[in-house]
Amino acid sequence: MLLFSFSITYGQEENNVSFSEELFEKKIAIGVSGGTNGFGVDVARNVHKHFNVAIGYNYFKIEDFSQTVSYDGQSIKSNINLDIQNIDLRIEYLPFTGSSFKLVAGLAYMMSNGVRVIGQYNSEVTFGEVTMTPDDIGEIRFQAEWEQISPYFGIGLGRAVPKRRVGFGFDIGTYYIGKPKIDFVGTEMLSDMSTQQAQIQSNMEDYNWFPVFKLRLAVRIN
Repeated sequence: MLLFSFSITYGQEENNVSFSEELFEKKIAIGVSGGTNGFGVDVARNVHKHFNVAIGYNYFKIEDFSQTVSYDGQSIKSNINLDIQNIDLRIEYLPFTGSSFKLVAGLAYMMSNGVRVIGQYNSEVTFGEVTMTPDDIGEIRFQAEWEQISPYFGIGLGRAVPKRRVGFGFDIGTYYIGKPKIDFVGTEMLSDMSTQQAQIQSNMEDYNWFPVFKLRLAVRIN
């Protein structure tokens, strides 16, 4: 509601400026963005005074991020890898020609969309009189992957093809990525942990939305 109210106010102010119909047609812009879905580049074209179309590439990757936690008095190290890459096609609808408020719908092809975590004791562990190394105990490996085709829905401020030469905006929305496919296994002494895979799969049934918040800078090239 706050965004909607802002768009109405902004639209009333913009009505004081005269724009020709040609301004809304056959214009092309290049955009760069950053947000929860990583770094993105896109090319957009205006097809109607109420509609813009954009195709873009988004990339977000975390490699070998280490996090140490304490569990039951022992130090456990986790290694995290996240890889998200997609190509998306979006259509934005601008209800008011004098405002940059927009409704957005689209479809993304996820070339990669998964997370992998490996957990292992960080130091030797003593059981009674027996001391075991982390390699003796083994490790836990978790991996989750989501669907390749993901619809997108959102709202925002800022046109994909700005009226002026340079434009700035933001989008708030979500991809529907479906139910994840889980792979959960243990090695060595932790091999019995693999029996928990079905339970973890069930626990993550509702992890099927990927929220998006991104800022975008666009430059019109004609």
